[in-house]
Amino acid sequence: MDRTETDRSHDVRLRSVVIRNQPEEGVSTTRPEQDADSVVRCLSPLINSMRLFGFYFTRKPRVDPVNPTSQHDHRVRGCQDRCVRGCRDWNGARIYATVMLVVSWINAARNCVIFDGTETIGADLFKKLGTIPGVLLLPLLHTTYYVASHTGSLNAVFRKLDSFTSDCHKKYSRRAKVVTVLSWLLAAMGVIYYVDLTFTHDRSHDPSLAFLINTFRLMKPYANILSVVVAIMQLPAIATWQFTQAMNYIVMSLLYDRFDQLNEEFSKCIGNGGQFSGDIAEFRRRHQAVSRSVQEADRFLMISNFACFFCQIVSIIFVFYSTVFSRHDTISLDLRLAVLYIAWLLLSAASITLTAGEAIIVNHVVRIRSVITIY
Repeated sequence: MDRTETDRSHDVRLRSVVIRNQPEEGVSTTRPEQDADSVVRCLSPLINSMRLFGFYFTRKPRVDPVNPTSQHDHRVRGCQDRCVRGCRDWNGARIYATVMLVVSWINAARNCVIFDGTETIGADLFKKLGTIPGVLLLPLLHTTYYVASHTGSLNAVFRKLDSFTSDCHKKYSRRAKVVTVLSWLLAAMGVIYYVDLTFTHDRSHDPSLAFLINTFRLMKPYANILSVVVAIMQLPAIATWQFTQAMNYIVMSLLYDRFDQLNEEFSKCIGNGGQFSGDIAEFRRRHQAVSRSVQEADRFLMISNFACFFCQIVSIIFVFYSTVFSRHDTISLDLRLAVLYIAWLLLSAASITLTAGEAIIVNHVVRIRSVITIY
């Protein structure tokens, strides 16, 4: 009889927890909108910079404020209705981002046209083989954030986070400003260096540009015009690596800090005797929100991480081989080319290290089993 009474009381407590969770989840439906606005304002320097290059855009909401329908109702609509809604989603920001994405892939295709049939096994061949994965990485990173914006995964990460405190808002606002300034500095240095090599080094550092000029036998005025057009197309390509990696870092540090803060607050609610003195329903709601944010972030970060690992490892192998075993044809030719090769290797190594750290953080956050999930 005692065991029966204990089981009944345990069932009553479980039912009370379930009933308690329902109002919490219902009340929390209005919070993500405020949280998203807070996060976007906090990261506005970086987000605005990404908008400029077409790495980020938002889509118009489809919910009718007078008679809102569920997500299931939207999925069962007819094909014609979906097409009409799809046309309405094409706002100015999305069109601009699509154009920039096409330009990015055209620029990558141009940089892949570098073989003229005169290559022999040596520095020239390995340099060109190392260039191809490096230039393909940039449109892949651009495509990653285009897909993240199109599917709404990036905005979903922001909307599923808890409200910011004033201290956290200041912290991430400063962090966003710092990474934005660093990204602009690196992008500006890359553009200046590229323009300097293009117009003062007889365009030999850009095999595709030299190939086009020699193939069509362009005169100097037309060659200069083509060089200016190529330099303009190269600007978003140079900025792609900096700003996408900066956003990857911000997203992962944001998720990790929120998850760590949640666990710390949960630990404070556990007394010395093991008793829990907090609101378990609220902790479960916040834990599920952060977990869903990690899943949303993993949808586009796994593409970015795979592209960084594969493309940059292949590029490092060929470039490192050229600089070590063919020094007279690479770094010994010109001081500026030597700086280019060394900077290429250092940035690639730094990018792989950063990507590995982000992948470890994602794996840690996804696999960690907080005691909140037990309840």
